Amino acid sequence: SEKLSLIQPECVQERSKMPHTRDSSSPRSAGSQASYETPALSDLQRLFWFRGGSDNHVDQVWPNIYLGDAWAARSKTTLQSLNITHILNAADGPYSINTGAKYYKDLQIEYYGVEAFDDPSFDLSIFFYDAANFIGKALNTSGGK
Repeated sequence: SEKLSLIQPECVQERSKMPHTRDSSSPRSAGSQASYETPALSDLQRLFWFRGGSDNHVDQVWPNIYLGDAWAARSKTTLQSLNITHILNAADGPYSINTGAKYYKDLQIEYYGVEAFDDPSFDLSIFFYDAANFIGKALNTSGGK
């Protein structure tokens, strides 16, 4: 298996976009399954070095796992259209994306918030175990996203 190299390849010349299953503005039927193609290592390296990627507010980054920005976190319409059942907010807190569980109460979304700071010295790893358990629980729930 290939290993991710942090050495910038000399041959990288263009910007690449990570594949995603659909644009967040597209309608989606309740029972449909989106396909997912794991990006090639070279595409991931290009994204790392050129800071490229999707311009969407939310993208499916792995089957039933979505990554979104503040706009997506606050857009109940978008969350409903994607049938989101769980939200892990790594920017929780009064000075960040302060939605909290109460914000999603009418959507029946399970919420887990982490008050992480956008600072290179912040040790996010202390939250990995609990966050991974939350994600695992979501994925093991029928229809969990």
